[in-house]
Amino acid sequence: MSLPPEVCEPTAGPPPAPAPVRLLGWIVQGATWLAAAAAVLMMVHISVDVISKYVFRTPLPGTIAIVSNYYMVLVAFLPLAFAERRNGHIGVEVLTTRFPPHAQRALNIVSLLFCAAVFGALTWQSWIEAGRALQIGAFEIEFDVKLLTWPARYLLPLGAGLMTAALLAKAALALLRGPAQDPEAPFF
Repeated sequence: MSLPPEVCEPTAGPPPAPAPVRLLGWIVQGATWLAAAAAVLMMVHISVDVISKYVFRTPLPGTIAIVSNYYMVLVAFLPLAFAERRNGHIGVEVLTTRFPPHAQRALNIVSLLFCAAVFGALTWQSWIEAGRALQIGAFEIEFDVKLLTWPARYLLPLGAGLMTAALLAKAALALLRGPAQDPEAPFF
């Protein structure tokens, strides 16, 4: 007894992404894990600070500076490309779902390229600002403890740059193979 052909044959889906795009996917995944670890560390750090402050009457020096300059930027900007990869950003499709497929595809590509230009500009400007912070050796003082903040300034261009790369990769793949078949599946 043999199985019907539709069971034996693999389902047709989009072809696998080229190697550079798959590498970008792994980098985005790694950045997302780093952001998740930063969220956990932030919770532990703040909890230890609160316990130290109210039990031992001595807060941890630098907690506010570390949380606001390092943890928050990591948590907010590194996962942006992951959300884009998973089609997780908010989209309003009230009108565009009524357009023909070729018009939807064209609008998708144009919007991806526009967003890539915006995030590219954000990457560029934040990189320049990070360079300025490095040149002056930016720091904050909290409870007589000097904390360098210039390294954290490079986290924003890193996150925005990953987002730019994800948008460009998604636009290139949309040009080559059309939009993603399954909106819940990663695009690359």
